[in-house]
Amino acid sequence: MNFKNRITNRGFSIIEFQDDYGEECNIQISSAVEPHIWLGLSKIKAIIMWKDAKALGLDLPKRHPECNEYGWCDYPLPEEVFILTRMHLTKKQSFKLALKLLKFAFSGRL
Repeated sequence: MNFKNRITNRGFSIIEFQDDYGEECNIQISSAVEPHIWLGLSKIKAIIMWKDAKALGLDLPKRHPECNEYGWCDYPLPEEVFILTRMHLTKKQSFKLALKLLKFAFSGRL
């Protein structure tokens, strides 16, 4: 996993990386008064099964046409829709999550 450290336009530290599916993720210092971080996907990717899109009357192209009626399609969202993709964590919450992640990293179990 590669990490890219940078500073946001507002002057906050941010670390960018990709998950196992290649999705862009980040961890960023929050502007909250008490120390917080933002952690999660950099942007939303809405998808729908092709057969479900058809049932809803949508004519969307499949990402992988060879996947018959179970292929995934990108689901367009209006620009006015905002979906939260990141967690806003305190130091205490971050510590507790880190312990769970470490347990998984060492044992492969939760």
